Amino acid sequence: MVAIVTTLLGDGLTPTQQRVMAELFDRSGERPAFAPGLGAELLALLEAGVAPYVADVQPEGPLWVSKRALGQVHACEGWLAAERETPFEWTPATARGTVAHKAVELSVTLRDRPAPLDLVDIAIDRLIAADAGIGAWLLDADPAVIAELRGDAADWVVKFDDTFPPLRRAWRPRLESPLTVQLCGGRVVLRGKVDLALGRAEGTTARVLVVDFKTGRPYAGYADDLRFYALLETIRVGVPPYRLATFSLDSGTWVAEDVDEAVLESAARRTVDAVRKLVELDDGRQPELRAGPACRWCPAAATCPVALAEAADLPAT
Repeated sequence: MVAIVTTLLGDGLTPTQQRVMAELFDRSGERPAFAPGLGAELLALLEAGVAPYVADVQPEGPLWVSKRALGQVHACEGWLAAERETPFEWTPATARGTVAHKAVELSVTLRDRPAPLDLVDIAIDRLIAADAGIGAWLLDADPAVIAELRGDAADWVVKFDDTFPPLRRAWRPRLESPLTVQLCGGRVVLRGKVDLALGRAEGTTARVLVVDFKTGRPYAGYADDLRFYALLETIRVGVPPYRLATFSLDSGTWVAEDVDEAVLESAARRTVDAVRKLVELDDGRQPELRAGPACRWCPAAATCPVALAEAADLPAT
């Protein structure tokens, strides 16, 4: 199969890029078809599930549900509560992903192909011009911090170039593509942003690949993030993606899952359960604390009795 792909595309692809084409893209495989009413059925399932919890939510002040809120409320409600109480601040770590994603987007949309560092510089300039949030931080940050950020973001872009096939415009690439679904007359808004989506559905046949790019350690919640994206995409288009993948830029490997109705129904049930928890917390219920990998990022980990007990291997009091 790799030899066939190499023949079709010519020389120039790295072995990992060839493997992505042959195995992850699976261009020779048949794509599944779904019932034409699947998207509407999932929307009805979500609305019926959340309706009992959001009757008092006003459409002008809806409950916004992002993939991050979903992940936090299911991992540890205390983590969600602690972050809500901590004002968001841009840091080199949070800015790197935004800058790198913008640089990759520009690598596809610009007619020429600047070098990775040049792409990063263009991305920074565009973010400064367009975004009052990260743009202000980029303008005010110490030059040494920006220099390190440029190097880290360029490393991200280089690894993308080394391991992922060059994105052809014919593949209809969507980068940093927002997805939203409104439920119950706008009382709940589900939102996500896909790192990369390739292809388009044909009739009721699934032909979209959704990819989330990651660096660092793998995390079990990544699969749930992608299923949430698949749910939103299915409601938007009426046809789900055929495959979801978390792609590690550090290793050039991926974890993929093909989408079927069971995957989408599971994502819908998880979303309904998250809405229930979020509404209960907004109504004053005390957060349920649960130790786990999220303790590494939680602002309250240093004082959380469950996290401290887990670290000391003692029962929480």
